[in-house]
Amino acid sequence: MTVPEQGEGSLNPKYVEKLVEARLYAISDKKHNDGAIITFFCPRCSHNNTVMKPLFFHTLSLDSFLHTVSGYRFETHNCVCGNKLTYKNIIIAQYSHFFPDVGLDLEAEVTADSEFVTFYRMDLKGVREELSNIMDFRYMYDAFGHVFSVRETWKRMLSTVKETRSIQAYNIERGYVIVAVPGDIPHADVSTREIVGPSWPGSSAVVIKLSEIDGEREAPKDSFKEWMPEFVDDIKKNRIDASVVIDSQVVKKLVEGTLKREDIGYTIKEDTCRIEKKPFSAYFSFKDIIRSAAFRGKTLQEAIDEKVDIAVNKVYSAESLLKLLRRDLPTYEFALDGDMLEIINPRTGESQKIDPYSPMPKGGTRDLTAELKDVLSKNEKFHPVCKCGRPAFILKSIEPASWIKSTPGVLDLVYEEREGIVILYSTACGQHVNPVRKTDLAEWLVERKDLDDAFEEELDSLRINVEAHAGKFGKDVIVGALSNNACDIMVHPAFVKGLLDAVNVNLGDRVIVYAPLKELILVYREDADINNLNTAVVQLQEISATKELRQTVLDYAAYFDLAEGHGIFNIIDLPEKHREVEEYPIEELPPQEIDGSSDVPPEQGHYDISDEKPTS
Repeated sequence: MTVPEQGEGSLNPKYVEKLVEARLYAISDKKHNDGAIITFFCPRCSHNNTVMKPLFFHTLSLDSFLHTVSGYRFETHNCVCGNKLTYKNIIIAQYSHFFPDVGLDLEAEVTADSEFVTFYRMDLKGVREELSNIMDFRYMYDAFGHVFSVRETWKRMLSTVKETRSIQAYNIERGYVIVAVPGDIPHADVSTREIVGPSWPGSSAVVIKLSEIDGEREAPKDSFKEWMPEFVDDIKKNRIDASVVIDSQVVKKLVEGTLKREDIGYTIKEDTCRIEKKPFSAYFSFKDIIRSAAFRGKTLQEAIDEKVDIAVNKVYSAESLLKLLRRDLPTYEFALDGDMLEIINPRTGESQKIDPYSPMPKGGTRDLTAELKDVLSKNEKFHPVCKCGRPAFILKSIEPASWIKSTPGVLDLVYEEREGIVILYSTACGQHVNPVRKTDLAEWLVERKDLDDAFEEELDSLRINVEAHAGKFGKDVIVGALSNNACDIMVHPAFVKGLLDAVNVNLGDRVIVYAPLKELILVYREDADINNLNTAVVQLQEISATKELRQTVLDYAAYFDLAEGHGIFNIIDLPEKHREVEEYPIEELPPQEIDGSSDVPPEQGHYDISDEKPTS
């Protein structure tokens, strides 16, 4: 906030308007129900320095508030020019307390030309009125419809009863009265209604005696026993009959106003208010609010705010818990059974109920998820799940050993190292393929061997598209396969057998598979001649070079003992590489050379790449 520059010790008349504006901003935007606004004048640079800050009270009372106001002498501030300012440089210091339930602000001001404190009452429209006196409890109620501190009023009233042996009644706020009667004077014929007089709320009155606290199922920790222990014995032994009278209709209206102001969905039925955010809800009773205010020395608004906060936090916590469980258990089903959340494993029918509203310790969600998985997945085989939530299956793919060094974040991935290669584990759902991470293993509560087991169960579900070639080189029959992931056939002997079955070649029960490239494999018997193998490699690499394939050096070979063939093999024709055609202007086209050989290009398909010449 800035104001026009001014001389030392003077207060610009426009500053009051700016002061009001700043205080309203502190109340509405900053939520500074207790706050201070202090303006210092710097004699070095002749500038005003305005400071706005919240105030914090261990126990808010009229005494603690006035003590804070008197502490303006300890206020300091560093001007932008570097000059340190003290209380002697203060033009005006305003200390305020806002009563949210009545929408009024109590303001105590000290100005440079006077060390006396001036008190004001301001509404939310910025209209201020100077107060002649606020030192009396009853005057505070008359001025603000509210005492400054409920607990302070209790102590003042009970002290008066002990000293004067007289009946005392104090208005705390509208619909809230406290009463104290000496226990050793004849007052049997004097009812609480007569003592309260015009403040008696009628049929909606709820009367609570402080001596009833021992009958509470769960006594509050900060009850009057904690903050006025000097009167506990008098109350327990009925030397003082202390009572609270609260209008339940006022409580209901305050609850409705609070929930509407905070835009919280609710339903009120008789004595109960239910906070709703489907599918969850939490409730509290007006009786709980009344008893909390009575035994704990709270205003009705303070007691209401606490109950609303607890209920809203329960709903939001339950909503957050369900969201996390849906994320961590995507294949499970969830249903509400009364106030309990039921988690169901649809594959086994097993279910578990939990209380979604119970407080969750730090890290408790992770522990709960692990416990639910353990309980609900007993005797269940591992079923991988895609990140999108769909059921998935495990894939294995082969990468060259250099992949480890060239891949960022590789330490978080699940893979198996073999001599010269790396076998990478992934999940596939039909729409997405994602590498399996070590965090996934922890989430699924499985190990790598469980991935291997799941992979074995889905061998016949895996579709493999390759271009295959079979030929005889010398005495050796050699089968070649090309695709961008041809070497993945080598992750399991069943795929090797499946490939041989797809091209109708029988190489016996034991073969060698060699992958010079990641995109090319050759299958042959272990007694194949090396020269024949080299010839086949050269011819297959020539074919590979004409196809739309990457050329990733692998140079990996392995023995396989064959049994049953698995996998769905589609023998396809890979697209040819697009040759770059040199463009010439029409008039400069080179002449075509045509011989009479009438050669035609070979048809695409499964070429016979053997080195034997066909016989006519």
